[in-house]
Amino acid sequence: MLLFIVMSLAAAVTAFFTYTAGEGGHWGWAIVAAVAAALVSSLPISWWVKKRIEAIFNRIQEMLLRDQQTMQRKVAALQNKGIGGQKVIEQLEKEQEASVRAAMAPLEELKPYQKWNPLVKKQADMLRGQLLFQIKDYDAARPCLANAMVLDPTVACMQMVLHWRQNPEETKELDKMFNKGVGRFKYDKGTLIYALYAWILVKQNRLNEAVATLAEGKTKTEDPVIAQNWDHLANNRLKRFSFAGLGERWYALGLETPQPVRQQQQVPFGGRVPRKGFR
Repeated sequence: MLLFIVMSLAAAVTAFFTYTAGEGGHWGWAIVAAVAAALVSSLPISWWVKKRIEAIFNRIQEMLLRDQQTMQRKVAALQNKGIGGQKVIEQLEKEQEASVRAAMAPLEELKPYQKWNPLVKKQADMLRGQLLFQIKDYDAARPCLANAMVLDPTVACMQMVLHWRQNPEETKELDKMFNKGVGRFKYDKGTLIYALYAWILVKQNRLNEAVATLAEGKTKTEDPVIAQNWDHLANNRLKRFSFAGLGERWYALGLETPQPVRQQQQVPFGGRVPRKGFR
């Protein structure tokens, strides 16, 4: 790491001249001067690298936000016109994928700064993995999120989903990932992890374990969606088992798709909706 090299050189040079200055050497002052020189030399470089990195990440966020707003307007316009269908959905998904891949391009600009800060690569990989997961490119997302810094329960859940998709019947490692996740994210922060783990357990036909997981989850998180699904499973209402109530954070995992918004027939001014065959 270049920053470490610069700090070491500054410390070594300062310590040498401090020790040899005056009559006789004094290691105590030399060490103090070396530490001070290392800190002073690192501050402007760290500030410079931080500002460059922040600028790149902010640019990516702005691109994603702009494209998201454009997509939302387009979807709203199509819904108002009553236009839908599978082909339209597929076209919107292609447009979303193109915008996400375009937003990932600036991540390449972070490579020179990895020499100064080794955490830059982890930050870039984590964002790249999340974006690839979003467009369902799971194979490409997997290596990016494998060693990601898990600072958010959504990232922990993405790792679990990727593991389950690759090993749908595996249980031991998945159980470890769940226990690690709820151990790290307490109370309501663990809601999504409890929901995901229970959902996978149902897919693996481990219904008793799913009920026990949700029983623990509704106590720890006090989330009504967790409690409702515990009730559905405990009373064998599998058809009603769904975490759609968690909203976008659940749909972001790509396990369930939102129900299409039903378009209501516009009522003519001052009249009623005509019925077929009405005379």
